[in-house]
Amino acid sequence: MNSSLTYSHVNLTRWVSSILSPIILLGCAFGNIISFIVLLRPRLRRQTTSIYLAVLCVAEMGTCYTGLLRQFLLDAFALDIRSINSYTCRTHIYLTYLFLRLAPLLLALVTLQRYLYVSQRAICSVKSTCIQLFCLFLFACLAELHLFIFYELTYPDTRPRTDYIPFECTVDKLHHPKYYIFRSQFYPKLTLFGYTIIPLAVIIIGNVLLVRTVRQASKRARSSTQKKRSVTRMLYAVSVLYTVLTSPASIFLAIAPTSYQLAPAFRLQWTLLRLLFYLCHSVNFLLFCASGTLFRQEFFSFMSSNCGFRINWSNDQNLEGSIVGITKYEEETLNPNIRYINQSDISSARSERYSSRQTGKTSLESQPV
Repeated sequence: MNSSLTYSHVNLTRWVSSILSPIILLGCAFGNIISFIVLLRPRLRRQTTSIYLAVLCVAEMGTCYTGLLRQFLLDAFALDIRSINSYTCRTHIYLTYLFLRLAPLLLALVTLQRYLYVSQRAICSVKSTCIQLFCLFLFACLAELHLFIFYELTYPDTRPRTDYIPFECTVDKLHHPKYYIFRSQFYPKLTLFGYTIIPLAVIIIGNVLLVRTVRQASKRARSSTQKKRSVTRMLYAVSVLYTVLTSPASIFLAIAPTSYQLAPAFRLQWTLLRLLFYLCHSVNFLLFCASGTLFRQEFFSFMSSNCGFRINWSNDQNLEGSIVGITKYEEETLNPNIRYINQSDISSARSERYSSRQTGKTSLESQPV
């Protein structure tokens, strides 16, 4: 009975992973590559938050194509990248956890940076942004370096050692007993606090402060407020979705004991939570399009210049009335074809300028020398 139950769980897990993983991987590749290109276009690149979000796209692609791709190959083709040799084992697991750690740290840092910028408590330049990103990347590399040092192809730590048990990419608890205790008992709790609870607290508190600050900034000039709101809404959407979709997997890993990995239901539960986690890293493009006005405009401009895609804004029937007193923001964002409503406005403007020049010329001629 137990063997049949285990077999059904394994088959169901492999089927779910084989069907859903390619969809998530394709969405991750397309969405993050397009988002990266659009976020680094000149108009959006002026906002330092866009640089953080562009780096976040790279981290999320790395997360999907180290973690989810490996699991898909394992479930669909019984191919484990980590089982090739000890070098690929420690390199792959190091890169997997490195990209996993970068995503929450980046979101926490960009939320804090966005609040300081919007509240005008700090001046955020491109140089300072690059320095902060380098320090964050260096911290994550050093913090997860122990995985590259201690992991290897060895006997599994959850099953008895026999000649018939294949090697796994794990820690040899006989050669490194102290590190094995640290990895099994303390490391999951440290990562829960350091990479889940603390970053989520910074993200939630920072977004609450951002909402209050942006509402207060609405009394200022409309051009600067619109730009801040557009990029800030993108940050809101990414932060909220990340909190909702990644927290269950992190909490499950932290509270599930090592012995529970042998239970039949563990693999199915972890697969569903893992797919939910990786889904968060593949939908940023949709969030940016839904929440960011500037992002949508730059995306349409990118499609227009590279794919021959055209949007005829001049045919919009909802534009009524004269565009007088246009703001600087509107002047930059509106298509030049709609800055005047029709040709009569252009001709009248030209005739007024011509008559004023003729009047000025006549008055100069009539004055005595």
